[in-house]
Amino acid sequence: MRARTLPTGLCLLAATCAFASPADRAPSFGRSLYYYTGLQGRVLWVDGTANLDRITTRQGVADIVARSREARLTTLVVDAKPVSGQVLYSSSVSEPLRAWRGREYPVFDVVNAFVEEGHRAGLEVAATINTFTEGHKMFGVGLGYRKPDWQSMVYVIRRTLHAPDGAELRVRAVDDPEEAQVTTVHQADFVVEPSQVPEQALAVVLEAGGRVSGMIDPALLGSEPLVAPEDGHLLLLYSDARDWATSHLRAGDRSTFRAAGKVMPVSAAPSERIAVFVNPLHPDARAHELAVIREIVERYPVDTLVLDRMRYASIYADFSPLTRRTFEGWLGRPLARWPQDVLDVNPIPGEPVLRGPYYKRWLEFRARVIRDFLAEARQVVRTARPGTRVAAYVGSWFPSYYGVGVNWASEKYPVTAAWATPAYGEAGYAEHLDWLTTGCYYGVPTRDQARALGSSEGATVETAAVLSTRVAANALPVYAGVYALNYEGRPNDFAAAIEVCVKRSAGVMLFDVSHIYDYGWWPIVAQAFSRSAFTPHECPGLTAQLRAAHDAVVALGDVDSVVSRMPVVPYQLGGG
Repeated sequence: MRARTLPTGLCLLAATCAFASPADRAPSFGRSLYYYTGLQGRVLWVDGTANLDRITTRQGVADIVARSREARLTTLVVDAKPVSGQVLYSSSVSEPLRAWRGREYPVFDVVNAFVEEGHRAGLEVAATINTFTEGHKMFGVGLGYRKPDWQSMVYVIRRTLHAPDGAELRVRAVDDPEEAQVTTVHQADFVVEPSQVPEQALAVVLEAGGRVSGMIDPALLGSEPLVAPEDGHLLLLYSDARDWATSHLRAGDRSTFRAAGKVMPVSAAPSERIAVFVNPLHPDARAHELAVIREIVERYPVDTLVLDRMRYASIYADFSPLTRRTFEGWLGRPLARWPQDVLDVNPIPGEPVLRGPYYKRWLEFRARVIRDFLAEARQVVRTARPGTRVAAYVGSWFPSYYGVGVNWASEKYPVTAAWATPAYGEAGYAEHLDWLTTGCYYGVPTRDQARALGSSEGATVETAAVLSTRVAANALPVYAGVYALNYEGRPNDFAAAIEVCVKRSAGVMLFDVSHIYDYGWWPIVAQAFSRSAFTPHECPGLTAQLRAAHDAVVALGDVDSVVSRMPVVPYQLGGG
C-alpha cells in the first residue's frame, strides 16, 4: 500500500465544514468540502479487452502510467476480470485470457505490471472485476458455459401483432433487444421522414386500442413527415413485414398486440446481448466470485478492489427455481404463480411490465441479495489485506436502477418512489464502500447546453452527477464518470464534461483509456488538472466524519425535495 502525506489540518477543516448548517434536507456538504479544499479523485479506467494490445506488454503499461502521472491523475482502475470471466493476472481459480477476437496474447500478468509501475510513479492502482458475469455471448467463451446451472434464468418476452384474420407479425418494443427480421413498434416521439425510393417501406399507424388509422408508402408523404399518434403506435415495415401488412391489414381494421413469456438461461436469452450473468444466489457461483476477490487482494497490494456488474442482468432475472425458493423463504409464504406473482409481460410494446402482488417485495429482496454479497465481499477484502479499499461502478440513473436489483444509495437516503417498499432504503449499500463511481454517460455536459439544444436536461453529465452525489447522502466520495466515446470529434465538450464532473461530484472517472489514445486527448486531460490532488478517500477519518455530520443534521426518512424537482436521468445503454 502506498504511503502519502496529506495536507496538514485538512481533517480538522473537514469536521468544521461538515457541521455547518444544511441548505436543505439532504445537503451535499461532502461534495462542497471536497471541491473547496482541493480534494479530488481523478480516476482513469483501463478496460481489459479494449486495451489488450497495449496492456499485455510492460512497455505499454509503463506508457499508460507515465502519461497518467504527467496528466496528474490519481487512480488507475485496471480490469482484472473482464466480462468473459477470464482473467488478466496469474490465477489458480480462473481461466486466463489468452486469446481475443482471433488473436493470441502472451502470458503476461497485467495486474502485477500495473501495481509495480503505478506505485513506482506514486499512483493509486485499483483492480476491477466484472462480478457476476462469467461469459461473453459474442464469442461463446467463459466459465458460465461450462457451468450452465450457474447461469441466471431470464424471463424472455415474445411479442406479436395480430391481424383480424389471425395472421401474426413478430414485433418488439424500442427498448427490447434487437432481433433480425423483427419489426420495431414506435411511440409518439417517432417520426417517419419522406422517402425518395418508392415501394421500399410501408408505414402503418395504429391508434390507441390497435385500430389501423392509415398505411402509406413514405415516398408518398411529399414534404411532410409522419408522426406517431400521441396514444398510439407507428410501424415502419420492410421486405417480408411489408408484404405481411399489405396482405393482412386494411385501414379501419382492429389489430391486437399479444405477448408470451418463457424462462430460459441467460446465454440463450436475447434480452442480454453480451454478458453471461450467473445467479448471485447460486452458492457455487457466489463462492467462485469471492474466491476471485480473495485471490486478487492476497496476491497483489492493490489500493482498491472495484466491483463492476455486481447486479442482475435486468428486471427479468433471476427466475430460477433456486431464487424462487429463496424468495418464498424470505417472504414466509409460497407463491401460487411464478413469475406472474412478481411480474408478467405487458402485451403493449413500450408499456411497463405488469406488476404482480409481490413486485415491490421482489425489488427489495434482490437489492438485499446484492447488498449482502457486497458486505461479504468487503469482509473478504479486509481479512485478506487490511487497509485495502472497496469501491463499485454503477449506472447513474438511480430512479430506474432497481431494474438490475441494486440500491447503491446510502442506507440513510429515503427512497420514496412508487415502486419501493418502505424498507427498500435499508438495502442501500453505499456505507459498505470506500468510494463509488457512476456512469454519467451522456453526450451533453451541462444543463445549460441541453436547454440551448432543446434536449432533455436529464440526459446530461451534470444532472447525472448531481443525482449521484445526492443519493449517496455524504456516505462516501462519488466520482462522476465520463464516456469519452460520446465526445468523439468534440474535444471542447469532452473538456467541459470533465469540468462539470469535478464541480458536481468528488472528482471524475474517465472511461476509457483506449479512447484517450485513439483521439489524442492526453493533452486535454492534462489541461483539466493544473496541479496535483489528493483523493477524498485517502484522507484518514474524513468519510466517518461526514457520515456523522449527515446523521447530525438530517432527519432519517426526510424526503429529498431537490431530487424530486430534478429532471429524470434516463437509462443509458451500455453503462452500468
